[in-house]
This record gives sequence, C-alpha cells and structure tokens, in this order.
Amino acid sequence: MNSLHACLASDFRLSILNLASKRQTPYLSFLVLMLACAAMPSIAAGPPAKQRPAPSLAARLDQILRASDASRGFWGIEVAELPSGRILFNLNAQHLFHPASNMKLFTTSAALEKLGPGFVFRTTVESDSGPPAQGIVPRLYLVGRGDPTLCGDVLPPASASQAGNHTCTALEDMAAQVRAHGVIEVTGPLLADESYFDFEPYTHGWTAEDLEWGYGATVSALAFNSNALLLRIKPGLKLGDPAQVSLDPLPDYYQINNGLGTAASGSESHLFVERALDSTRLDVWGQIPLGSGEADEHVAIAHPAELVGELFRKALEDSGTIVKGGVEVRQVTQLEAALARRTATQASPRVVLAEHDSQPLREIVKLTNKESRNLYAELLLRTLGRQVKQGGSLDDGLHVLSDFVQQAGAKPGETVFADGSGLSRDDLVTPETVVELLVHMAGGPSFDDFFDSLPVAGVDGTLADRFKGTRLKGRIHAKTGTLEGVNALSGYLDLPSGKRLAFSIIGNSHPLEDAQAEATLDQIATTVYDWFSRGKTLIPGSRRGGN
Repeated sequence: MNSLHACLASDFRLSILNLASKRQTPYLSFLVLMLACAAMPSIAAGPPAKQRPAPSLAARLDQILRASDASRGFWGIEVAELPSGRILFNLNAQHLFHPASNMKLFTTSAALEKLGPGFVFRTTVESDSGPPAQGIVPRLYLVGRGDPTLCGDVLPPASASQAGNHTCTALEDMAAQVRAHGVIEVTGPLLADESYFDFEPYTHGWTAEDLEWGYGATVSALAFNSNALLLRIKPGLKLGDPAQVSLDPLPDYYQINNGLGTAASGSESHLFVERALDSTRLDVWGQIPLGSGEADEHVAIAHPAELVGELFRKALEDSGTIVKGGVEVRQVTQLEAALARRTATQASPRVVLAEHDSQPLREIVKLTNKESRNLYAELLLRTLGRQVKQGGSLDDGLHVLSDFVQQAGAKPGETVFADGSGLSRDDLVTPETVVELLVHMAGGPSFDDFFDSLPVAGVDGTLADRFKGTRLKGRIHAKTGTLEGVNALSGYLDLPSGKRLAFSIIGNSHPLEDAQAEATLDQIATTVYDWFSRGKTLIPGSRRGGN
C-alpha cells in the first residue's frame, strides 16, 4: 500500500493520467496507472532519504564562535565584492566596535590621499641670520616636523663597550652641513624645536600604563628611534645572581634600579617593570629562571625632543661646531597656538643651514601598517592636521580624518575618532565603515601603495606567523588589531577565481587570550574564503543581509 501511495502521489502519476485521458476512458486510465506503478521498483521502494541542506555561512560562523568563549563577546563582520562594493554578507556590521589597530587603516589611507604617496617630512637646522665671516651664531634651531623615521636607523650596539657609540645618520649629516656653512661656535643654546605640533604628548583614552611602554610612546615632532628604547633582560650566571638588565641603544638614559633575581632553572618567570610618568627612574624586579633566554621589552622615552637635541649637540661638536649654551626644548601649548592664530602673528623668517628629508610617505605608511607602529600613526595624524587644516593639534588631525571618511562613504555617527593608532579606548567604528573605506581605496589612485602596506598572510608584518601552510597564505592582505578583549582583521581577500573581496572582522568584549582570539579570527576568515571560493553569493541585486 505504501508503494502504491508513493507512486500515486508522484509527479509521474500526472503524466500517466494525462496520457491515458486522451482516450477519455477513466477505467483504462486507472489501469494504466496501476501497471506503471507496479513496473517501477525505484518508486515503489519509497521516497529517497531527505537530504539535510548545507549550513549557511551565518550558521558556520556561529558554530565557530560557539566553540569557545568567543561567544561571550560581540562580533561584527562584513564582506563585499570588488569593484562594485556589493555586500555579500554582514553580521552586526552597523554596530560600533573598538577597532584597535584597524584604526591605522583610516589614518594611513587619509595620509596617502591627502598628502600624496611622495610626501616627505623635512627636518631643518636654522639660525636667525646667516653665519658671519667669523662663524659665530647666537643660537641654532633644530626644527622637527613629525618625521617618524628620524634616527630610526639606530641599531643596538654590538657590545656594552660600544653602547655610547650609537649613530644617527640624519643628525650626523645635518651637523656636517652646518659646519660646511662655516659655523664653528654657537654662543647661546641649541633649541630642539617641536612646536610644529601643539604640545600634546599623550592622547585621549590612553591609560597610564600605556605611557610606560614603547607602544604608548610620547608624541613629539622630534622623534628618536620610535621614541622607545629596548630593555634587555637576561638571567645571571648562577642561581641567586642579579639578572642582567640593560638599555639599547642608550644604556644611561634611565637610572635602572635592578631588583630582578635569577631563580632556579625551570621555575616560573615573574618580571615587573615600572616607571612613573615623566620620571627617569626605571624599576625592574621579580625573578627570571636560570638558563632562560633573553626577555626584551620596549620602554618609552620620557623626553624625546630633549634627547634628540642632546644627540645633535654631540654630533655638532664631533663635526667641529661648539655649542656653549646647552640644549633647550621649544614647545607651544594649545593656548599659545590659539592666541597666535587669533593675532595672526608670524615668526621672522630664519636661514636654513641644514636639512634632512625622510623617505617618501608610501614607505612610512608601509612600516606603519605592516609593523603596526603606533607613534608613526600619531605623527601622520598630526601632520594631516598641520598640512590640511594649518593647525598642529590632535583635534585638527581628527577633523581631517572625519572629513575624509565621509568622503569615502561613511555616514554620520558611524565613527568616533580619538587618535590615529587605535590605542585609545575611545575609538569606535563600524565594520560597515571599514569595508566602505576599503572599497573606496580599491577604486582610488593610491590603492597600490595602500595595498602594498598591508601585512600579507603567512608572509610578512603582523601576519607573518598566521595562515602559514594554509590555502590562505598570500591571499589575505589585511591589518591586524589587538588590545585586551579586542581583536580585528580587516583588508582584502583574493579568491582562486581572481575575484577580490573586501572584509572586516572585529571582536570586542571577549575573554579570549591573544592566541585563541587570533585562531578564532583566522577560522572566520578561512570559512569566508571557502564559502565564496565555491561561488556562494547573494541573490543578484541584494545589498544588505543574507549569507
């Protein structure tokens, strides 16, 4: 009976009945149908097993998040095809998220478009007038204009005995130029002039702890070695010995109070480093196991402009120019800058005795994104303010950035910008806006330089150790972002078909450790890649939502 029901319920029944009805014989129609059912064992065996539909992309991503504590956080994802910008998938993409270092995507793209890939940062040495015949001037000005790479060529010394012999090629070259102009003596001070930017060494939303480390280095128009020193820590030669603690490349910059001991081999390492804000005392304590490797940390330089001034004074003396008045730092507060703009006062022109140009901006942007250098992004932001708004404040830079993202397609309220690097806890963006930025850059004249600046999966930058040995190696060019409870990955994904996608994945407020959070992001990126590699897409014309 079940076999008969299956046959009678099938589409086959209709074709047989239609065929028989041409003779207009109801009995014959029924007889033909019964014979046909008896002759079809495949239908008589019952319907095929019901196939379970493949899970949608949303379901697959949900499985990834629910497999760990990632599900306790909040995640936003958007994927768009290029060059059209058509949205292929989104999840919470219109919600605001902390972007961490994905913030650098906005800063570097704005810099490339507003300043141009060939823009250079110019550092000069100036005097109030040309040097007289006797070669004596009352003062010199070392004028910084935000070059992030000034003295970036400083390398750690080969040994402790060479630690004081560090070099900064840019300063040495400018000192030689000053001497070539005939200057042999400066009777007054050497002014380390960082007034190109308003004096705002720190940024909204940075924590006190951030300011201790290299990633939270002081923002200054005169920078040295990314405004950070390398703190090297090694165990002593035997159990109970003090650990070996040193600074490169300036071993005497901080007074190091070493309370770090050498513990038994195999024991846990406990390292503590503390420096009070604006202090030149560095306390190090805890324990490091005997026989363990070197532990390195980057610590921020407390007064970078003063340091650069002192290094330049020494370079001048080495080249034959004596500075009798010491080093002074020239700064301008926000109040002073506002009053100067109101009164439209301008300083008397000075004579340039030496100058140094940075590498072109495209190279600096590459370092900023591939290595995620916070100071570089902050200096780019303030340079945008100075060049576009003619003001050297943080707010001037943020206004340029906000204008730029609206030109790129962002809607009002989709971004809250507080800095250029993403270190500020006040930064907020939507994944949708990140993708809009990526689509905008993909169609713009600076795309090649922007694309080349992004870390490549399994190859270089902050993605060098991720996606290695996987099908995504070399197929993702994207910026990473990491803070406590925050992980992000946004950029471009190249499919085997040759099609390129723009994507943004941001997770906030999750309890995952860094390695587990990165693994979750990588799983999501791989799943998105696999899904669209198989040609999955939305119904043509769809703009929002879907899988």
